[in-house]
Amino acid sequence: MNHNLFLMAAQPETNPEAAPHPPRELPPAHDLDAAAGDLKRVGAVQTPHFDESRTREEFRVLKRHMVARMQSMADSQMLRPGTILITSASPGEGKTTVTLGLAMSFMFERDCRVVLVDADMRSPELSRRMHLADEPGLLDFLDDERLQISDIVYPTSVKGVYAVPAGRPRVTAPELIAGQRMRALLDSLHGGDESRIVIIDSGSVLSCSETISLAAHAGQILFVVAKGQTKRIDVDEGLGILHREAGPLDESRVAIVFNKSDRSQSPVRYSKRP
Repeated sequence: MNHNLFLMAAQPETNPEAAPHPPRELPPAHDLDAAAGDLKRVGAVQTPHFDESRTREEFRVLKRHMVARMQSMADSQMLRPGTILITSASPGEGKTTVTLGLAMSFMFERDCRVVLVDADMRSPELSRRMHLADEPGLLDFLDDERLQISDIVYPTSVKGVYAVPAGRPRVTAPELIAGQRMRALLDSLHGGDESRIVIIDSGSVLSCSETISLAAHAGQILFVVAKGQTKRIDVDEGLGILHREAGPLDESRVAIVFNKSDRSQSPVRYSKRP
């Protein structure tokens, strides 16, 4: 498996009514550990079995690119660089694999904590892989103001990695994702701690309208493209939608991850391509 990154130059949907009962924020220190209590089910976090040394190094290069962006955007008042959205043009391009691989790579960073949020409401693969598909999650929290963040944050088998599953499906998912309670949730998951990374595994741009709303919250967007599968016209259309509805997008905010390439190609490389 090889991930080739291309930096691309590629505006947001909001709900004007603020939630009457905003979620309680997590304390900045023992926050996530307290939220992910001992009595909860533990999510499984495993990366696929590829050539481990090669794959690990490729994700490390991807992570260093993300960290460099976080440092350069540290003073941004608009978007939080530690909120990373993983999306694609169409389903089945490897978003969840990239999500898990990137999370594991971030765990090599000192004092870093990662929250994985499954926001792919059409196909919650991340929840299934972590064996949390039947647990209360994101949509339950957004739809029920009685729930607290501690009700939907789960510990995982990897120390420092936490999970928010998708929750029970609802026809109102796009409206819930676009609401102010979603923004308040992301703020609380960060808890004012810049060492916390929130990685959102979202649906594909061309099939999930809620992805546009999520992109409006993300300081960084990884657009996954599968070799021999993704059509260039779909990539252009997907990036165009993100740029118009949740942008502007440029190389400072979006990168393409070229996924499912063969082993004969060179390691991860960067270029600025339209």
